[in-house]
Order: sequence, then structure tokens, then C-alpha cells
Amino acid sequence: MKKFTTKILVLVVALIQAMVLFGGCSLFPEEEEPDIPSLKTPRPVEYQFYTVRKGTLKSTVTGTGKVSSIFYTEHSFKQGGGKVTELHVSMGQYVNKGDALLEIENAEVEDKYLDAEIEYQKKKLEHQTKERQYKNGSISELEYHIAELELKSAKIRYEDLKEAYDQTVLYAKTSGKVVYINTKYTAASSTTEIVGGDTIVAIDSEDPKYTYVMFERLTGGADYTPTQFRVGETLTLTPVDGKGNTLSSDKQFTGQIVGTDAMIKDLQVELGHIVDKYYFCEMKNAPEGLKHGDSVKYDYTEFVIEDCLIIPTSALYEFNGETYVYMLDASTNLKKEVPVQIGYRTSSQAQVLDGLKIGQIIIEG
Repeated sequence: MKKFTTKILVLVVALIQAMVLFGGCSLFPEEEEPDIPSLKTPRPVEYQFYTVRKGTLKSTVTGTGKVSSIFYTEHSFKQGGGKVTELHVSMGQYVNKGDALLEIENAEVEDKYLDAEIEYQKKKLEHQTKERQYKNGSISELEYHIAELELKSAKIRYEDLKEAYDQTVLYAKTSGKVVYINTKYTAASSTTEIVGGDTIVAIDSEDPKYTYVMFERLTGGADYTPTQFRVGETLTLTPVDGKGNTLSSDKQFTGQIVGTDAMIKDLQVELGHIVDKYYFCEMKNAPEGLKHGDSVKYDYTEFVIEDCLIIPTSALYEFNGETYVYMLDASTNLKKEVPVQIGYRTSSQAQVLDGLKIGQIIIEG
């Protein structure tokens, strides 16, 4: 019986093997054949073309400056000592000649000054009385002379103390805008005593000979000031508001570049307080009402080239110091490089000096 069972098992195993051999891998999942992508025609390269032509190449630059004075009147105390007790002005404030700018400690000086003024007035009255008595023969010449000396002494003391008192108040020597305040002395927490001769406040001058439009020398970005401004260049000027909007086109006037701050320093070294980053433009026939701090827009034509070959700057390529454009080869319909020589250019157009002719078609982009 045992042998019979074994034979049956062997027969079953053999039968399974035969089924596997004849059925292949049917007992396992069949592998799917990969999909072969269908061939597609590539999209043709699309170019933008430009026909070389003649025209006028012009570059105009616009910027904004401010009407300012290049001369500042410095205000200081002749003598040192004392701390600032009151500041009467602020940066940018307009002051008139004679206005008080600031005060320093003066309580003790003020008391002495007032006493001296009283004594001086008393001596003037006494002298008048002595003079009448001397003329009437009531007193001797010596008594009258003593009265004269006493009056002179009282006057000298009064004037000295008045000068000392006046030195505790700083007055504006000119009308204009406050452009500098020495915070070393004027800060609320400052305990620094005044040093004689140190500039405490500076006021710009309203004298027309010191009034210019000042343009900052910007060299990058969309807005810039041309670094090639030359002395004598003429600009068109227009008053604008703080946002650069034209106030009135009929108020246009002209200006002329007189130099950079460095040049003005060389020619008029006594001016001082000029930083090294501005062009100075003298105003011609400026409209009435234009004052310090007002904004002015300038329009400047850098160059005008008429009847020249012009192509877009977007068509230019540079490599190893060479400039070239692309054209389509007529025989192969493939791009080819064409070296060109470029002259003046703007942000959008360039002047072609050599390498192209009128009517040729180049690839713009």
C-alpha cells in the first residue's frame, strides 16, 4: 500500500512538470510588451527677423535735481564755554537774518550785563548833571573830569558784558535754510561745552550767484546721470513736484553745466561743505517762484546720429571681444554668424558701422 501511494505521488509530480513544460510560464503573470512611442515631426524653429535700414539714432536722458545753494554761512561762538540750553531752529527750517538760532547757559552773564547797563545809564545822567554844573561854575574842572572818566569806565564795562551776553545767543547772519546743526552740542542729552570757533549751525545762501540745480551723479539702473557731462552742456529744465510730475510745461527754461563739485572746489575753495557726487547746473531765465529745495527735471540729448544703419540691440551677440549677428544661410537655411562693427548704441538700438548692408535680413531674437 505504501509503495502504491509513493507511485501516485511520483505520477502527480511528473504530470505537473509536463504541464509546466508544455504551458511555458502560464503559471506566472505574462510580461507586457513595452509601447513604442510614435514618431512626431519636431516643431520648426521660429525666428523673428529684422530688415536692416537707415534712420536716426538718438539718445535722450532724463533726471531730477534740486535747486540748492553751494555756499553755506557758518555760525559759531568766538569764545568757548557753556552748554546749549535752547535750540530755536531745526533742519530745513527757513530763517531770517537776525533770528535767534540757539542759546547757551547765560544766567550769570545776564545778571552782570543787566547790572552794568543800569550802572552805565546812571553814569550818563550823572555826567549830564556834572556838565551843567561845570558850565555854571558850580564845580571844578577836576570834578567834571572825574565824572567823564567814570562814564567812560561804565560804558566799557557795559559794552564788554553786552558782547559776552550776546555771545550766549547765536543769531542768523543771513537769511536762508538751515542745512547743518552740530548735534555734538545741541542733542538734548549733550553735556559738551561749546568750543570757540566750532560750527554750530550752517545756513545756505540765497545769493543767486551761489544758487544752482544740483544733479546727483548716478551711474547705474534705468535712471542715471550721464558721466560724460561736459562744462558748457545745455539742458532743458522743467519744474516738477516731489514725485517727478511736471508742474507746468510752459515754465521750461535752460540750464548750463558749470562743472562738478570737485571743479568748483578748485576754483572757489572758500565755499566748503560740498560733497563729491554732484554736477552743478547754472539756471538761465528761471521762472519766478523757484526756490531752494524745489525739484527740477532735466532733459539731455547725449547724441543724435542721422542717416545711419540701425539694428535692434537684441540682435547683437558678443563673444571673445567680437560682436556679431545671426542670419539664415540661403543654401542650408541654417543660422550663421556675421561679424559686425558697432558704433553708438542706446538701450534698444545700435549703429552699424560695418558688416551689414541696407535690406539684409537678420535674426532679431
